[in-house]
Amino acid sequence: MSVLAKLQEDMKAAMKSGQKERLGVIRMLISDVKNIDLAPKKISEEEAVAAYAKKLRKSAEEYEKIGRPTEVAQLKAELAIVEEYMPKKASAEETEKLVETFLTENAFTEKQMGQAMGIFMKKYGQQVDPGLVNGAIKRGLAGK
Repeated sequence: MSVLAKLQEDMKAAMKSGQKERLGVIRMLISDVKNIDLAPKKISEEEAVAAYAKKLRKSAEEYEKIGRPTEVAQLKAELAIVEEYMPKKASAEETEKLVETFLTENAFTEKQMGQAMGIFMKKYGQQVDPGLVNGAIKRGLAGK
């Protein structure tokens, strides 16, 4: 089932159950997913959802900096809804195993950290958290 179809089904369910906050977030996601055709760079539905989640995280960080806890709480609640539609990321242990396998298959030095990161993210980008990968590659290359 595509992301858009799942969003539309969940929108109907939210309307029937009267979940106004959830309904608002789902409508924003549907709008973003439908507008991917208008973007200059073609992206997938999952990438559109991830971009919306990133906007919410940045907004929450900014509101935290200026001391607005009610807005931060609202944004985090919205983010929790958005994350339901994002592809599941590998756990820290799974990421470590992927990086370990990747580094044994390829010969990189510590100075080639950027190249290793780039190649790894092209191969596994949607499946892993870049922050976890960065740390794992650093540890893996330092151990060589």
